[in-house]
Amino acid sequence: MVIGSESETVEFKLTTGEKNEAVEAMAAILNKHCRGTVYFGVDDSGFVRGQQISDSTKKDISRIISDAIEPRIAPTIEVLTIEQRTIIKVSFSGHNRPYAVNGKYLIRTGTENRRMSPDELKRLIKNDDYSSKWEEELTDYTTDDLDDDALKDFYQSAKDCGRLSMKEYDKEKLLTTIDIVRGGQINNGGYALFGKNAKIGLKLASYATDNKVTFTDLKLLEGNIYNLVNAALDYILNRINWRSEIGARKRKEIPEIPEEAIREIIVNAFAHADYETVPEIEIGIHPGKIEIYNPGSFPDDLTPLDFISRNLPSYKRNKLILDILFRSKDVEKSGTGFQRVNDFCKQQNVTWNYRKEAYGFFFEFIRTNVQINVQINTELTEAEQVIFNLIQNNDGISKAEMAIRIGKSEKTVQRLISSLIKKQVIEREGSNKSGSWKIKI
Repeated sequence: MVIGSESETVEFKLTTGEKNEAVEAMAAILNKHCRGTVYFGVDDSGFVRGQQISDSTKKDISRIISDAIEPRIAPTIEVLTIEQRTIIKVSFSGHNRPYAVNGKYLIRTGTENRRMSPDELKRLIKNDDYSSKWEEELTDYTTDDLDDDALKDFYQSAKDCGRLSMKEYDKEKLLTTIDIVRGGQINNGGYALFGKNAKIGLKLASYATDNKVTFTDLKLLEGNIYNLVNAALDYILNRINWRSEIGARKRKEIPEIPEEAIREIIVNAFAHADYETVPEIEIGIHPGKIEIYNPGSFPDDLTPLDFISRNLPSYKRNKLILDILFRSKDVEKSGTGFQRVNDFCKQQNVTWNYRKEAYGFFFEFIRTNVQINVQINTELTEAEQVIFNLIQNNDGISKAEMAIRIGKSEKTVQRLISSLIKKQVIEREGSNKSGSWKIKI
């Protein structure tokens, strides 16, 4: 029987004779994802082989974990029987990163465990110190320094969606419930969310072209996260195209880009920003794309596509802020944001792009309704247009990546690519192994 496959959070070992390698995997996984699972008695392909187990086996595993990993963790060790074969499951978690194993600091990359560079170790220490302390640190602000209108709006939203059980608005009770006040003082997370004079920055801009050269509109706002999320969403929704669908009872207005997807990316930008550096979130409206700049760090070796295709757990930079926004349904279940965005976009055949910068990353929604001048007399089907947009806006994108983006098989993607080549709107540059598709000008 096959129980699954190895991943960034799952490790298989054939026997407990590989305990030393197992604890290295555990430390590497903890440093990357804070939780994971190791199985003994399972081969690399996930096939259950079984494991000889004595009275001392569990104690031996517990001892080597305790001796090797620092800071110490408290794993759960279970003996399981699958199809008359006995295996051991070790579940573990920990949030006191970085974790050393026999004096080494490792990080999980795919299914490999590699040594962390000095810069990676510094960044991990900084980020974990930040995420565990900054939000909870008390400010000099009191409850009088909070935006009452924003709090009341939050209360109503959280109550209406069933994520807050308070029959009537009570400011003091609400602040205690969402854990942003202690001894009359507001913590950093609470003030960033609801402060009257919070200094979170938001740049709203519209451009004449897809390059940031000519402004047609520019607004620089300061305020709290709760109000700025709504301001950013309103700015985009008021400047994109809408179409009408006539139903049996009423007309329905549908935006060119799903509103739910836009909100997810906006909230992600505010929720994961590094507030020690006084960040500025940016919204850019271009003729061919909607661009959202997130001033938060992103794991060096991961992209949104990894979270979509590999179901990876999320890293919460600002857990308190995320939890509060979840209550008002600004975000759904943690860790599902990019998957939800991708699903919403697929429903409307909207493509997206992503690129890293030195101090953050850009997420772009491609405006598929914009006419693209490839050849005057060339007509593309809707599916061909989606593939065309993916190739145009994602240099070097593979068939596998395109298949994930549009929710189709690689065979379907190849058929669409072949059609685009036949219509002479794209071409292949380089070899089949190392080349890429390009737009024919």
